Amino acid sequence: MYSEKVKERRKKQYLENYFPAYLAFILVYPFHLEDLEGEFWKWISDYEGFYQISNYGRVKSFKNGKVKILKPKCHIKGYLQVNLYKYGILKTLKIHRLVAETFISNPENKSEVNHKFGMKLDSYYENLEWTTSVENNQHAVNTGLMPTGVNRSTSKLEKGDVKFIRKFYSSSIPEYSINSLAKKFNVSPSAIYNVIHRKTYKNID
Repeated sequence: MYSEKVKERRKKQYLENYFPAYLAFILVYPFHLEDLEGEFWKWISDYEGFYQISNYGRVKSFKNGKVKILKPKCHIKGYLQVNLYKYGILKTLKIHRLVAETFISNPENKSEVNHKFGMKLDSYYENLEWTTSVENNQHAVNTGLMPTGVNRSTSKLEKGDVKFIRKFYSSSIPEYSINSLAKKFNVSPSAIYNVIHRKTYKNID
């Protein structure tokens, strides 16, 4: 469970950054049934006969004999999501992951979906790729999507941070030394040392 401080920080970030962008996005969202240029559709796995998704990330409902485009909602982290119902059971699913699972092969069985160009509201399939947690976090750092150093608003390491530290730590590469990683994640060098030597976060592989 997240602390109240973390919850408040995320809520503030959502209201300041993501929600205004979502409101602007939804004003021009294509709810018409006509296909967009180059758009094609497939049934969503486990929802055949109920919902289709397109390579643009639009979701089409066929429930109760009525065909319509569903309105996406905005997750607190800025991702688009949609509510799907089947036999009275509701599931809220992220649209970019549905697009990846439907249109993008994943031969290495990677677990996360990354927005290549950093645009979370853009679920077009060419904007997405399968990644590992480490690759996803590195991409976020490289593109400036993940704050580092003094700009990071919390010193608590998350699962992806821990995996990144253990994967890339190197005493021979200054960029990935203990001191550099400490600055990157805004924690003490001892915290990084403990992560590397599995004295903390022992439950994370």
